[in-house]
Amino acid sequence: MQNTPPDRDNSPQRRLALPTGGLLSGLNLILFLAAVSLTPLITFVFNHPAANSMSLRLLLAGSGALAGAFFLKFATAGRGDSERFSFWVCLAASLTLSASLYLWLSFIPEISNSPLTLSWSEASRYYYASLFFSERIYGQFVPPTVLHPSRYLLQAVPFLVPDSPIWVHRAWQALLWVVAPLVASFVLARRLDIHDRVQRWFFIGLAFLFIMSGPIYYHLLVPVVLVLWGFRPNGSNADWRRVIRSLLVVLVASAWAGISRVNWFPLPGCLAALLILLETPVQARLEASVRTSWRAVGGYLLRLAGWVCFGTATAFGSQLLYILWSGNSASQFTTSFRSSLLWRRLLPSQTYPLGILPAITLVSLPLALIILGRLLEPLAGVPRWRRIHPLRLLGMLGILAVFFLGGLLVSVKIGGGSNLHNMDAFLALLLVIAAYFFYERTGLDLQPAPPPEASIETPLETEGAERGRPPLPRLLINAGLGLGFLIFPLITVISRPPAGPRSSPAEVANGVAVISRMVRSTVQDGGSVLFLSYRELLTFHRVQAPLIPDYERVFLMEVAMADDPDYLRRFRDELESQRFDLIVSEPISLNQKPDRDKFAAENNAWVKNVSRPLLCYYKPIKTLRNVQVQLLAPRKKIPAECP
Repeated sequence: MQNTPPDRDNSPQRRLALPTGGLLSGLNLILFLAAVSLTPLITFVFNHPAANSMSLRLLLAGSGALAGAFFLKFATAGRGDSERFSFWVCLAASLTLSASLYLWLSFIPEISNSPLTLSWSEASRYYYASLFFSERIYGQFVPPTVLHPSRYLLQAVPFLVPDSPIWVHRAWQALLWVVAPLVASFVLARRLDIHDRVQRWFFIGLAFLFIMSGPIYYHLLVPVVLVLWGFRPNGSNADWRRVIRSLLVVLVASAWAGISRVNWFPLPGCLAALLILLETPVQARLEASVRTSWRAVGGYLLRLAGWVCFGTATAFGSQLLYILWSGNSASQFTTSFRSSLLWRRLLPSQTYPLGILPAITLVSLPLALIILGRLLEPLAGVPRWRRIHPLRLLGMLGILAVFFLGGLLVSVKIGGGSNLHNMDAFLALLLVIAAYFFYERTGLDLQPAPPPEASIETPLETEGAERGRPPLPRLLINAGLGLGFLIFPLITVISRPPAGPRSSPAEVANGVAVISRMVRSTVQDGGSVLFLSYRELLTFHRVQAPLIPDYERVFLMEVAMADDPDYLRRFRDELESQRFDLIVSEPISLNQKPDRDKFAAENNAWVKNVSRPLLCYYKPIKTLRNVQVQLLAPRKKIPAECP
């Protein structure tokens, strides 16, 4: 396979073609689809109690995928070249499709019309998205969100349709979760120019599962998609259209990253630099030496640094403009910098049983083996890594290392460490590098000489053949592929358990009626109501009351974990003055957790900074345990132990 840039690659590919002519009989196709759909349907559609056991769920998923592989093999047996549709190919297809269906169907229970939140912060997302339309929805201007503005911009789309019900917003979010990784996988496959449709769909399926193993959040995939789609590093200076397009793409992607997360600020510029490292030789030459002049190396380095600096500066500028436009205090955007670090979460814990380090090692291993195999693979007797300039190899490794260490740092901050989503930038870059190496799209600095008419095996290939086994590079690549088809579906089933028990529609309706009645009574008496939780009831007009924008529980948790003295002092002062005549919250607890319990640090920060001052000056007057709602009113007598 030729090592040419993807937009000019016309070389033949090793095809894995689907045989035609009615090969898949109706019966075998039905049995195959039934087998791969078994576990997803039992878990998320029929909600069978058996799916609550992780070990049983894994057994069902594995058995279904194995059975599906046999049915697919039976359907293709004797129809064409059996090597092109071997059992291992059928098993890979079965595992990939089964895990993908599992992921897709796992969002079905989340498309609910319940007006109350389905999990601790689930419905708060719709409140934050609604702030972009605050004057229409709440009758007053409320500054847009400080937390993840780009995410809530995407989630605000359904608010373009006035009075859209909450289930539409939940369905839209589910669609974003499914479509964004598929689009990113498709755009990368298109850039790699994978002609064979079976190979292309295998790649898209496996890349989708890899992205969701983090997961990489859908709003963070936007800059990745933009750069992969529009950045072209190989245009000459005279090709001004290509240069301008690349500049605009990195500009827009970096501006989006600037209103996303701080650790993603450099991502678009670094991804542009990575594409240069992957596609563009420092100074290509034919069978001589990979060494190049200092001038060529210096120019190459300046080019890389230029894109990184341009993208990062744009991201910082974008955040500054958003702060000025939003009207929020700049200090509210930096609460995460003051959060404590919980290094123990790098290892297995109650918060994340796999642990950050073991989990990222497990997920990265298949791609690392593929990259290593390609680097060791001989080209005309010379390993590939010796045909790539050391500057490029060190550049790829350096970019990965920076985002790996940055991801670890963010993962151990209080509030994180429960999965790999803070390793997202590292995962995205690793996927791009591995895909380029696997499909041999890395440009070479040292081109092999044209082979003679008679094919001559390399010493490494001959040695492997004489011993009756594949050479080491091929073993590594095959091991990486095999582990990928096992590990990514395995993590999918482990990380997406069935939805837990939820309140019945009657309990929810009764809870909303009680809240509405007590809120209406308070407002009619001229009182004010703070929705510490459940602001979605105001967003979707299930309860009528003026909105008090401060102290929503998600942001309050952010400042509680950061131990922000100014914000928390103002919160305590307003509680002490008993500004609010009624507070709507989840049940307030003073229970401290031992350090090794799940999310113990987060719970204890909330108890210290929120629960204790709240229960000093307010008392519960109504608790609805069936829907996890508590209503609190001012105390007439303040306990002596309150400060």
